[in-house]
Amino acid sequence: MRPIPFRPRRLTELLRRRGRSEATLAAVVAGCVALMSVVVLTGAGSPDNGVKFTQSGHWVYNSVVGRIFHLDGATGKVDADTEVKTASPGAQVVQTDKQGYVLSRSRIDQFGKSDLTVLDPVQPPATNEQPVGLEAAGAAFAVYQQAGRVVRFGDKETIAFPGGPLGDPIVTSDGTLWVHRVGEGDLCRLPMTADRMSCPATAPKGHKGALTAVGANAVFVDLTARQVYTLNAGGMDTGPDLGDIDVPDDALVAGNDVDGRLAIVDRTHNKLHLVDISHPDKPEAPISTPLPKGNYDKVASSGDGLALLDRKNSNLITLGRDGKKVDEAKLPSRPVGGREKPEANLYRGDDSRVYVENGIGDRAVVVDRDGETESVDIGTGEDGGKPTTTPKKPENTARPTITPPAKPKTTVPPRTTPPRTTPPRTKPPRKPETPRKTTPPNRPGNEHTPDKPDPGKTKTPPPTRKTTPPTPPKPPAAKPGRPGAPLNVAARIIDGGAVVTWGAAAAHGATITSYKLSWTGGSTTVSGATRSALIPGLKTKTAYYFTIYAVNSAGNGPAVKSNRVELKWNSAESPRELLVKDDGISGRLTLGWMQPTMGDGTFLRYEVSIGSSTAPVRVRSTTTSATISGLTDGKYSTFFVRAITKASDGQEVVGKYTSLSATSVSKEQPTKRVVASRGDGTTYGDNCQHPECAYIQVRIENLTPNTTYSIKPYTSEWGNFNPGYSTKTDAQGQLLVPDQFPCSAVGQLTWVTVQGPEGTYTSNKFFWKSDT
Repeated sequence: MRPIPFRPRRLTELLRRRGRSEATLAAVVAGCVALMSVVVLTGAGSPDNGVKFTQSGHWVYNSVVGRIFHLDGATGKVDADTEVKTASPGAQVVQTDKQGYVLSRSRIDQFGKSDLTVLDPVQPPATNEQPVGLEAAGAAFAVYQQAGRVVRFGDKETIAFPGGPLGDPIVTSDGTLWVHRVGEGDLCRLPMTADRMSCPATAPKGHKGALTAVGANAVFVDLTARQVYTLNAGGMDTGPDLGDIDVPDDALVAGNDVDGRLAIVDRTHNKLHLVDISHPDKPEAPISTPLPKGNYDKVASSGDGLALLDRKNSNLITLGRDGKKVDEAKLPSRPVGGREKPEANLYRGDDSRVYVENGIGDRAVVVDRDGETESVDIGTGEDGGKPTTTPKKPENTARPTITPPAKPKTTVPPRTTPPRTTPPRTKPPRKPETPRKTTPPNRPGNEHTPDKPDPGKTKTPPPTRKTTPPTPPKPPAAKPGRPGAPLNVAARIIDGGAVVTWGAAAAHGATITSYKLSWTGGSTTVSGATRSALIPGLKTKTAYYFTIYAVNSAGNGPAVKSNRVELKWNSAESPRELLVKDDGISGRLTLGWMQPTMGDGTFLRYEVSIGSSTAPVRVRSTTTSATISGLTDGKYSTFFVRAITKASDGQEVVGKYTSLSATSVSKEQPTKRVVASRGDGTTYGDNCQHPECAYIQVRIENLTPNTTYSIKPYTSEWGNFNPGYSTKTDAQGQLLVPDQFPCSAVGQLTWVTVQGPEGTYTSNKFFWKSDT
């Protein structure tokens, strides 16, 4: 069914106009629900698809003083506040990189984060319902589960109408929101770059289950069938089952994994199950631990820890990644203005910490990644700022408190690093009393000896005897754990392939040695310090996902799948034989090259950048040469040249680059050149077949005459794949090597080095192509 397009501006005005009858709004919404359409919330804001930074901390609304306070999760301190009198008790505050939004039952107040100015309110798409707020990747969401409506805040503000009721929503690390339409079973997604929600997968109708996020991947846990499914833009893939554990249909599932495991809370039997889904072929045995008795109805993961909340009784417990209790707290609240007291609640922030608020917002608990907690007063005149608009309360007024447990009752779970073993204290020897004057034992007339002390007298230890404390035992060596999941895995199209980027995975006690990437048709391994990889040679009009996991001495971490990417058009190949065409003018040089194959598009221009392939364009040219000025003589820079073409649909397609390291000189001289290019096609053995296989042609100009040079070929994945070839230049320092290095490294960067008595020269670098 094709969705009907709406006019974003007209609907925006309708949603923002206050005082409009509810019947009018309901009529518009009803038409949208059936069509699963999404409309833009505001006409303001530019569609910025760049990298979003994680928002730190959490905003808390204190309904007693009518102010919002920013709580820094790292320090446990309040560092900013402003007045918002129009929100209601129990309101949640979410934030994007630029603004904050106070979510009340029938109102959305917004404020600027830079100046804390309260802006015009946003009319919510549903009334008399407290939405669920979520944050990730610089975006924020308000999900109205009963009404079945979603608001996304940020640079691309959007309203979506999936239709309710909805299960608990989740948002992955790349900012993709997923919701479960409980009645129909549809599993729907709203990526950061999309203005429209789609439902690529459907759970079995009538089955109960829940969504959870594992890095940038979404997972659906079918509690009825006891099956796990991995979700993506193309549908759902069957994963492992839940193993040999008893899980009821009404179990709670945390919205994020705990160290690569699903966290499932059996509320009937007060049990926690941690189920491994990072190794579908050989999953580890589930971890099942008993929980303290409680009516737990909210659960959230901070990555390595877990927070469980009994909202009715305001009881909080936190657990480590092994399921054992770390801490507990009580969050008592009180009625506000004679009304029923709001319940405590917990939220996972964009910084992966869990923030637990009592009902009126004057106390909060910060749950760090490992489950450790810190209680904070919010707007009480202590560490939580000063209530400038509220008179001082009488001392006998009951104030909500967070009561930490007595230290002896706190059970600390074992950590990756074991606690330091403290040796038993040895009491120092008592100071001897002044001995009475006695006759030495070897004198005549002595009435006692040291072996027969007088009754009632204290035996004095010999002064030469010292008490030596026992040597403390060495603490046991820390047992490292497998690494965590790579963070923020993302892929984008570039240079006829894709670039995959990610954030570091948690090491868990052992240095990460490598990251392994795989995709349909290939795989690669990069070092543990690497945060991106170029995947060349992808097929056109084929969808790709990239899976990555970290490796350390303890094993492999959980795998995370990237977003979907696709090459819609064949881009231009690398410009051929890039070289310095002329020099001798201070601060300037001219590059020249040969025209490449233009792929599916028509030629528009060449672009030259300096420093990296993604640096801003320095020079544009419609010919096969470009002059670059403003250089420093003798300082080498890397120049990147690529062709830009226009596809049949009008889209500009960025071609593959070729690069060269060069410098300007002030004195004209013969330019020393080492130029590599794809030569004649050939067949060499079983692994180098036409049309992929050809010789790397090497052309040398103006090096030392009659001198032997050693030439070695390289590619970006194979490194130095050929032992090399040595030969001598002619009387003019020239040399052509056309047929020594057969190569079939399609999609890889290719180059050669030439080593002689004066040093090593590196040729231009270009992407190897198939001769088709």
